[in-house]
Amino acid sequence: MAHLGDEPEVLAVAVIPSADERKRRERVLARLLVIALEMLLSEGYIDLSVKIETAKDVILEFKHTYPEAMNI
Repeated sequence: MAHLGDEPEVLAVAVIPSADERKRRERVLARLLVIALEMLLSEGYIDLSVKIETAKDVILEFKHTYPEAMNI
């Protein structure tokens, strides 16, 4: 009969994304970087409010794709 002290204590469980999930996340991150770079490098006049809304959209998408990054 096993005693309570014989079992190893589990302190945390790490969820490792699958290869498909990692590839999906990489594609989303690449898309976010392209959006951010296009916004920064654009030579035409872009209203500040448009830049702010685009930045908000990028941040929300990043939070959705990488929720674990928000714990840093």
